[in-house]
Amino acid sequence: MATKTTTKAKTTTKAKAKPEPEVVEETTTEEVAFGVADVAKLIEIETGETVKTRDLRTLLRKMARDGRLDREIVAGNRARWEFEGPEDKRVVAIVDAYKDGELEADKKEKLEALKQRKAEQRAAKQAEAAAAETEDDSDEELEED
Repeated sequence: MATKTTTKAKTTTKAKAKPEPEVVEETTTEEVAFGVADVAKLIEIETGETVKTRDLRTLLRKMARDGRLDREIVAGNRARWEFEGPEDKRVVAIVDAYKDGELEADKKEKLEALKQRKAEQRAAKQAEAAAAETEDDSDEELEED
């Protein structure tokens, strides 16, 4: 039976222990903001319906354009929506607008506008194709004569 022997290597220099860095507790005075996700949770609690934050931000931009929320809507503005809390008058207005079905009405309105544009584009293409076809037919008749 083979036996295993281990030898320890001697170290000539001893490593000095480094002093531990001092732990500095940072206190932040930053308050936790009540944002869109919190408004979505509030809507879920009050209505029992789940709303995506993306859809809710769409409603917020619509309300800002209408002048019901104080915020300038410009391209590239990616600042967070921040509110005082669930009792903020803006939050109450947002929840009321959601309960009134403004988000769904806006979605339906945009879908109908999209359908209308697509129908107009199809009609224009068909008219263009029909015009090109009648032009080809008239060219063939001229060649036969």
